[in-house]
Amino acid sequence: MLRHAARAVPWTLVAMASLLLFGLFEAVRYDNWTLWPLQGTAVGLLAGAVGWCLDEPAAAVVDPAPRGLAWRTIARGSGIAVLLAAWAAAVWWARAELYGHPWAVFAQGLAAAAVAAAWVTWRRAAGEATPGQRWAVTVVPTVTAWALVRPLEQHVPVFPYAFGGDYGNWTVSSTGWAVAGGAAALALAATLLRDGRP
Repeated sequence: MLRHAARAVPWTLVAMASLLLFGLFEAVRYDNWTLWPLQGTAVGLLAGAVGWCLDEPAAAVVDPAPRGLAWRTIARGSGIAVLLAAWAAAVWWARAELYGHPWAVFAQGLAAAAVAAAWVTWRRAAGEATPGQRWAVTVVPTVTAWALVRPLEQHVPVFPYAFGGDYGNWTVSSTGWAVAGGAAALALAATLLRDGRP
């Protein structure tokens, strides 16, 4: 499994994304009032990198092999573990500037990673070789735009700002992220239990 992970995981991408996560949170630490949307960008970057870790460029060769989708997904989990460790460390590093909600920000990353893993694995089970790349180039700019513009913040507070109030409700946001993450984890488990078979 480790040999497969060493070759299959895009380690350069994992390393670059991990460093970028620290860079984004360092910017938030520097000026959290002005640069807070970069926290949402970091969530999108984590989701994009997690999705990309699960791509299988050699799908035509490995899909019919004896090792199923579940085994290959678990093997690629080492890259995801590195990304989640970087996320946890970056949130811890910036915790004093996260308006008293470091655990909520940490949970956003976990939920985003679960959603990414569930969607990309589901597409891999459908026979698509590299859905993670398409996922990444869609989710990173979309989440960044959402974090900047913050549409419907009073009703759908995806990335609450500051201490809440007119800037979004942290409790509602945390509940939404928990529901999304839990549903994604269940969908991922169902796909892996089928081992990619319909």
